[in-house]
Amino acid sequence: MRYCLFVLFIFFFNYMHAQYAHFPTEGTITYDKTFHVKNLMKRHLETLKEGNFQRQAFEQLLEKAPDTFVAHKELRFKGEKYSFKQVKEDYPTLIENLMNWGVFGYQVDSYTDLEEEKYMGYFDFSGTPILLEDSLLDVKWKITNEYREIAGYECRRANGLLLDSIYVVAFYTDQIPVSAGPGGSHGLPGAILGFVVPELHYNIYASKVDLSPVVPTKELGQKKKEKPMRREEFYDKLKSTVGQYIDEKQYNLIMTMIFL
Repeated sequence: MRYCLFVLFIFFFNYMHAQYAHFPTEGTITYDKTFHVKNLMKRHLETLKEGNFQRQAFEQLLEKAPDTFVAHKELRFKGEKYSFKQVKEDYPTLIENLMNWGVFGYQVDSYTDLEEEKYMGYFDFSGTPILLEDSLLDVKWKITNEYREIAGYECRRANGLLLDSIYVVAFYTDQIPVSAGPGGSHGLPGAILGFVVPELHYNIYASKVDLSPVVPTKELGQKKKEKPMRREEFYDKLKSTVGQYIDEKQYNLIMTMIFL
């Protein structure tokens, strides 16, 4: 009798554990965001014409730059809301300089409300705080039959198109049934634990998943006096000022890094 009760207890415990693990609605996902630094710098060099004042500086830094650089991001989700923020850490001087030049996209902190289809992003643009507030990016996904394990979860591959022409690869798990993902990615039937943007030479993979209760925060560091801008408004406003100093191709590359 005791043996039967023990077996039933183990069965019930495993069942409840499986239910919890399969349907979490809140938690924290920690990501490693790997930039292929030399490849990304070469991409910037391709946008700079001969004689451009930045070109010589980039060529000199390229010789000293590491092949890769890893930043850490944290996604906190609860239901239809999630925040995606940079983990504060110290970086080598060379990496800091490249960050300030926008090579890595200015490390945007964001908040997304899937139910209201709203996105907020906050970052520092060369000393000027910028607050974006806009609709969600339109993403066209095609789910494949390729699978891989990430952070202990079985993930399925989906190929996507963002900003009309940027090809991306995502790996999502339906074991976490929330449509959250890094940056501007969303819209898959599960949390995105892997996100690759070949054209921008970076990838993001989850290193840890914690299903403890959390509260995603809309506080992104902005001050109340800062007026939010839509992506298009920000693009046009900055182009009218800094656009005269850098090539249009490089400007578009920097904007794409910010929006993704």
